Amino acid sequence: PTPAQSTVTSSTAEDYWTGALSSWGIALVKLGHSVETLTGSATLTYGTANAQDLKNYDVFVVDEPNTLFTSAEKTALINFVQNGGGLFMISDHTGSDRNNDGYDSPMIWNDLFTNNGIVTNPFGMSVDLTNISQTSTNVAVGDYLTSGTAGTVTAMKWSNGATTTLNTIANSTVTGVVWTTGTSHGTTGLMVSRAKYGTGR
Repeated sequence: PTPAQSTVTSSTAEDYWTGALSSWGIALVKLGHSVETLTGSATLTYGTANAQDLKNYDVFVVDEPNTLFTSAEKTALINFVQNGGGLFMISDHTGSDRNNDGYDSPMIWNDLFTNNGIVTNPFGMSVDLTNISQTSTNVAVGDYLTSGTAGTVTAMKWSNGATTTLNTIANSTVTGVVWTTGTSHGTTGLMVSRAKYGTGR
């Protein structure tokens, strides 16, 4: 990121970096984590000599992808998770195709799940073609994703986002964490969900 992570201090403002999730990046640095950013022209790889190969990282965050992953990139992502990596997937809403190439982020994530050349629906979820805006307090109690040393999540706000549907037959570990307001704690209407695949998640 620019300016360099080494310039971040305990008093650095959360808007020090610009762009999506920049405040999250600053918070991670303050907790002692290393944060890097890929350029728009970067290619995702796994198991290569590429300096930013996914094998060199614990977690890869993808925020609202806008271009289909290539076949090689999909293979890299699936193998990264299977071999212990963490993939944090963020989707925009249906109809959010920013570059007019015919694909928005729900479609791009679903393409990864169903057309990766390795396994169908490895994470047991699909992104619904929805567009919701709400603040939900319908949070799973005691889930490790929402309860930890940093505190307990009590609400989640979506400002034009998509929901997910879970498929526990495809992946028995897939679990709901936050549902839309009024939705029973089942496999539909998810705002946040998680799953394990191989030794990763």
